[in-house]
Amino acid sequence: MFPSTIKVYIIFLIVFLLQSTAYGQHRTITSKLNPGCKDCGLNSTLIYVKAEGLVDTIHQIWDFTQGIPTMILAVGSGNSSIDINWSGSKPMNFSMLEKPHYSYATAIDKIYEYNDLEDIGAFDVNRPYRIQSLKNVSWELKESVLTSKKVMVRLRGTLRDKEGRGTVEMKLEYVNFTDYARTLPHLIHNANNTLVDISLVNLTTSRHFNSSRFAVHLVLVSEDLNNLTMHSVTRKSLDDEHTPGVFEIIEINSPRLWFTGSGGFLQFRPVAYVESQRNVASSTLAHVSNFTKTSLPQWSTLETFYEGYDKMSLLVQDLVVSFGEPGDGFYKQHNYTAWSYTLGYGWPPAPSLSLMGVMIISLGITVLMALLGAGCVMFVMRCWCRKTTSPSHPSHLTDEDSLERRCNGFRTI
Repeated sequence: MFPSTIKVYIIFLIVFLLQSTAYGQHRTITSKLNPGCKDCGLNSTLIYVKAEGLVDTIHQIWDFTQGIPTMILAVGSGNSSIDINWSGSKPMNFSMLEKPHYSYATAIDKIYEYNDLEDIGAFDVNRPYRIQSLKNVSWELKESVLTSKKVMVRLRGTLRDKEGRGTVEMKLEYVNFTDYARTLPHLIHNANNTLVDISLVNLTTSRHFNSSRFAVHLVLVSEDLNNLTMHSVTRKSLDDEHTPGVFEIIEINSPRLWFTGSGGFLQFRPVAYVESQRNVASSTLAHVSNFTKTSLPQWSTLETFYEGYDKMSLLVQDLVVSFGEPGDGFYKQHNYTAWSYTLGYGWPPAPSLSLMGVMIISLGITVLMALLGAGCVMFVMRCWCRKTTSPSHPSHLTDEDSLERRCNGFRTI
């Protein structure tokens, strides 16, 4: 039994390691804050990440210089790079010696406050709502890590307009290895994607709304024909080991990813959190709207980056992600909502069991095999006892009483 047990453990360990390395190749990371900018101050934050792989290089731009949080992902050849020219503290243009093979981008340009009178949780365009643009938000860099293995920034944006006040906190993180995020919902991030976390903190609500909730408006851009559309896919996960109570993963895939497997994606779980200490009790639902065609935000980094691109080969769509569920007390109950997603290139990573889960399953299989083996032995012995004690085999009974006692012993096991 022991050799079989060892084989089972080895097989499951190999499967676990293959799943752990199947998504996201290793890449060499270099990163810079405001590269080439001479006039950037403390309130100017643009991160350029260059991740070199074996066959391609993923370039990432994380920009907060123009108010709108913008993440651009461009895929080029192995020795490619992006140069940034500045106008004061804002990027004026982005240049590459050769055009990227592909690019995919997102921007959170607006926050919606909606009056959820029916307490359903999801945003409804036919219900009262108001829009807060993020163009005039001032972002302060609170923390940054720029190393060869990890790039992370944490920023705080302040809303100070007549329509409302409050704080928008954002954290972006990129690593060159596959891992689960430390905080719930423990999304998978690797060398092909970036983890984005946004928190809406102490936002003032409209005096005209009694049941305020908030939603974020995302602009999605991909180098695809503009008569196509993004694809929303909901996948059932293996279990809720990493995100208790949540068994679904939502992916927003670009047309090229949908058809060829080499495009861009967003990935997230349909859950948000209404307290900074994230757990099952503080979770609520995240709802995703349908896609609509839109245009690049004016005077934005997206407009700067895609200047000169063929508009027919540029797909621009938007969606709204809203937060809440019936009976949760609306936004005013906690004055806090946090949501996470990943932005990446290639096939989205699939969740897998942890090493502990693999060990538990292999142990269970070993115990099951042992029980089945013992059951087979007992069955064979009982059949043998019935055969040897039957009247048709009297010549084999040299000590009938002793044999009967042994068989009775097997029957009582």
